[in-house]
Amino acid sequence: MLNLASKLPRLPTLDQIINQGPIPQAAGEFGAATLGVADKPTISQDLYDDLVHYFKYSSTAYAIILPGPSFIPVRPNGQKLCGKMFDLLTDSHGYVARDDTRKEIIVAFRGSVTPANFVTDALGALVDWDTKSTNVIAPPETKVHFGFQNAWRVVCAKTMALVTSELAAHPGYTIVTAGHSLGGAMAALAAVTLQMTFPTAQVKMYTYGQPRTGNAILAAWINTLIGPERSFRGVYIYFFISSISRSDCNSLSVVHSNDGVPTMAPRALGFVHHGTEYWALSPHSPQQTRICNAAGLEEDPHGSMKIPTTGINPAHLSYFGIFYMTPYLI
Repeated sequence: MLNLASKLPRLPTLDQIINQGPIPQAAGEFGAATLGVADKPTISQDLYDDLVHYFKYSSTAYAIILPGPSFIPVRPNGQKLCGKMFDLLTDSHGYVARDDTRKEIIVAFRGSVTPANFVTDALGALVDWDTKSTNVIAPPETKVHFGFQNAWRVVCAKTMALVTSELAAHPGYTIVTAGHSLGGAMAALAAVTLQMTFPTAQVKMYTYGQPRTGNAILAAWINTLIGPERSFRGVYIYFFISSISRSDCNSLSVVHSNDGVPTMAPRALGFVHHGTEYWALSPHSPQQTRICNAAGLEEDPHGSMKIPTTGINPAHLSYFGIFYMTPYLI
C-alpha cells in the first residue's frame, strides 16, 4: 500500500513559522555579524531537532522529584523511566530512561536548584580524577572541579547499575547523557565513565549551559574518547529586538545578553571546556545555531568565551524557547 504521508512535504511547525521567517532571521544575521560569528557554519534541521529533543530530557530532570514512589507513571520525554538516582547530602538528582524507537538508554541529570546544589557549584578547586568511585583510570594530571566530581561520585554507582541492567537487556543500544547547567557537568563526567566502562557501546553527550568542568587534560580526554561527532555542548545567547525599522530589514536595533554559566569557571584558574560548541543565537533556529570549533583542543576564542560572564541570567534559564524546568512526562 502506498504511504502517502511519506510522500508529502513536512509542514512547518509554529516555531519555524515564528522564528525562521525573513524578519527574525535578518535580526539573527545582524546579531551574528555583531558577535563576529557570521562566518561560522550553521546546523541542519535534523541536528537542531536533536538538540531540542535531548534538552527535553534535561529539563524533565528538574521535574521528577527524587526519591519518589516507583508507582508514579512518569514517562520522561514520553519514554520508559528505568530508574532514578538521588543523594540526600548533595541533593544530586538524575534518572535513566529508555527509548525503544531510537534504541537509546538516556542518562539525564538535574541542574542547580537548592542551596546544596549551589554549594556544589562553589566548591571549584581542581582535584584529581576519582578513580576509586568510577573504577576508571584517567590520563595523568587529569583535574576536575571538586563539586561537580563529588555530585557525580555520589550517584555514580546507582547510575552504572541501572545502565548495566538496561544494556544487558538491550544490547546494542546507544547510551546518551544529557543535562543542563550542573547537570551538564555531571553528564560530561558520566559520559567519560560510561564510555570507559562499556568500550564497545556508543556514548553520546548533550549538555546545555554546562560550566567548565575540568582542566585541559580532561577536555582533551573527552574530545578523544567521545569525539566531536558524538559530543554536543550548547550555549545560548538571545537577542531582544527592541525596535525594527522595516525597509527590507536595513535598520535593526538589537539588545542582547548571554548565558553566563558556561564561562563562570575561569580559564585563569585552569578550567577548559571540551568539544565543539553549538552557540545558539536568537531567534532560535538551525540558521542561528553556530558551530564554534577551534583548531586543536582549546575552546574557540571566537565563540561564547569572548563575552565576559554575567553568571546565571535569563539566557541560562531558557534553551530553544523552552524554560529550563519544563516537564515532559507523558
